[in-house]
Amino acid sequence: MSFFESVGSAAYSVFANRMRSVLTMLGIIIGISAVIMITSIGAGFANSMNDIFAGFGIATLQVNMRNNMNEPATRSDMLTLDSAEFLKSHPDVLTVTPLNFASARAQLRLPTDTTSVSIQGTTETLAEVQTIDVVFGRFLAEMDVERATPVAVIDSRLARDAFGRANVVGETLRTTFGFGTVDLQIIGVYRVDEFTAQMSWGPTTIYVPITYLNRITNNLDGVVNTLMVAATDTDQINQTAAEVSRLLSLKHGNEDRYNVTSMMSQIDEFNEILGAVTGFVALVAFISLVVGGIGVMNIMLVTVTERTKEIGIRKSLGATDGNIQFQFLIEAMILTATGGAIGIVLGYYGAYAMSGLLPIDIVPSIDAWTVAGTVAASSLIGIIFGVYPARKAAKLDPIEALRYE
Repeated sequence: MSFFESVGSAAYSVFANRMRSVLTMLGIIIGISAVIMITSIGAGFANSMNDIFAGFGIATLQVNMRNNMNEPATRSDMLTLDSAEFLKSHPDVLTVTPLNFASARAQLRLPTDTTSVSIQGTTETLAEVQTIDVVFGRFLAEMDVERATPVAVIDSRLARDAFGRANVVGETLRTTFGFGTVDLQIIGVYRVDEFTAQMSWGPTTIYVPITYLNRITNNLDGVVNTLMVAATDTDQINQTAAEVSRLLSLKHGNEDRYNVTSMMSQIDEFNEILGAVTGFVALVAFISLVVGGIGVMNIMLVTVTERTKEIGIRKSLGATDGNIQFQFLIEAMILTATGGAIGIVLGYYGAYAMSGLLPIDIVPSIDAWTVAGTVAASSLIGIIFGVYPARKAAKLDPIEALRYE
């Protein structure tokens, strides 16, 4: 029997018992579709989060005080506005943006309604290291920082909640801190995309001049929580991080007091963690493939028993053990490969259906390597679990097989 005759005979045997074949393939279909859905949703989530991280600038370093319980930081160790000015003079540093944070409550439309907000004191250079899509008005200017003016840039969600519309440039937002209430003139409104809004579990962010925030919080020494340092060369980001740490230690007369981390390293760390979680869940889903493979082996053993007399007739007509083994192995591979193909299609559409049910917007990402890997896995399962039934069929004695009833 030729190769094509064996394949044709195997395909006929598989599709002659459609219901049994579909039930046999069910485990493979479920396993493949589950792996496709999990990996594609995981990749889509990673892409969305990477886009958010990229908005902060992959060539950006974040500088904070290092916590040391054995040796608490002194006043002279603290990061200040002078620290930011000192770092700006280095040739590897493009710009330095100081950040301070405070919590407050903003007045909404009804006098009795307020919402929690995060006040971020910063400078005009934040727009150079972080993507801020100002749709109405403008962002902070150097003059705002120099004069410590009570102005604010809010997001479109807060604008609608507080005023009922998006363009609220020129309006006054009443904000209550722990020490009292201040009125902030809105000079700009920035857009928050749907994914970022859904991922923002914390309060909305309001940008104000850092000098104004320092003044109303009585921060007379100009101490800052964080410095965002934009490096000139992304490829040299690690060397720049080490240089920033050295310069700050030199400036403040201390040693190893500052954490300097890059956004790129945070992205890599996030992708590593997400990849491990996705891989583990996909591995769990892969177990159903093994269960499906066992089902294929079971039904092939039944098929061998049902076709014992046919095997005896073929052997008496000159079919070799290899011919018999090859045909049954091809049948197992057709079952798993067909189930794999159906699983890929169901997994593709299932990923989009599943992402639509999630509380955040994710676009599933299915790459060719994932598809190729699942096809290879399903075919390999067909080979592994089809070998034993095929060998059993090939080893049947033709005389005993012909006598089988």
